[in-house]
Amino acid sequence: MRPYRLGLVLGRFQGLHIGHEAVIRKALSVCDKVIVMIGSADKAGTAHDPFTAALRQELLAAVFPRLTKSGRVILVPLNDLGVGNVPAWGDYVIANAKKAVGVPECIVYGDEDKCRTWFPNYPEIRYISLNRAIIDVNATKLRKIILEGDEEAYKKYTAKGLHKYFPQLREILCGIAAGGDDPAASVQQNYACGNKQ
Repeated sequence: MRPYRLGLVLGRFQGLHIGHEAVIRKALSVCDKVIVMIGSADKAGTAHDPFTAALRQELLAAVFPRLTKSGRVILVPLNDLGVGNVPAWGDYVIANAKKAVGVPECIVYGDEDKCRTWFPNYPEIRYISLNRAIIDVNATKLRKIILEGDEEAYKKYTAKGLHKYFPQLREILCGIAAGGDDPAASVQQNYACGNKQ
């Protein structure tokens, strides 16, 4: 018997890595079901938000295949609201969770205290944070690893089910680098991708 019926994990997953996986696994350890909200679902094709929501959903399903099929992990795309880190954002998150499955009883997150400030209208929600310092990766670092073609490092920081996606992810990032609007960054990124023009 787990202490919570429904938990929530929120992230952009713009480079799904073992830190994200650890947060979701923690939520699964204390919740019967977990809503994983894929933020910035309406963003893709930029250096900051390279991957589509559909691809990020596919990657999450590849890490948690049985749990997504059984309904213990519920993947929900979430467009940006454009209001910043304010209670209106929290209300929007909860409204979308409620529409998909229900109001979560707890939120599991990666040691970002700003998360707590989003939900003042939901005092009943409990918070569980994981210390991000114990996992030496973040999405920005992972995107850099992919762009540089370091497949061994990519494998170190991702679940086995994601290893086959390395060429596809790199192709996307290299394509974005080739059309970038920051000339200095584009030269460096194109060089990393083998486009030494």
